[in-house]
Amino acid sequence: MPACIVHAASVHVSPSQDIFDGFAGVRGQVSLTSDGRWIVPYYLDIGAGTSRFTWQASGGVGYAWKWGDASLTYRYLAFYGSGDQLVQTLRFNGPSANVTFRF
Repeated sequence: MPACIVHAASVHVSPSQDIFDGFAGVRGQVSLTSDGRWIVPYYLDIGAGTSRFTWQASGGVGYAWKWGDASLTYRYLAFYGSGDQLVQTLRFNGPSANVTFRF
């Protein structure tokens, strides 16, 4: 029976950089029906500071109960750093399923 020798090499790289940004944004929801059950939740923020510019937006459709909301939304987040930063451009986007509890 042939012997199998496994050698696992480990590499650890951890450059880090502190980034400080200020943000301003709005969050809310618009009712689609007179009883307020079907809603359109939205979120938007923008920021700057150490980075050149950063922003994110989210919107979708949801349903509200007395105890909370459930929604399906789409989110886009973008970060644009300056030329000397470790991360110069970063973008995330995609759908999300959300549940919000009120108490």
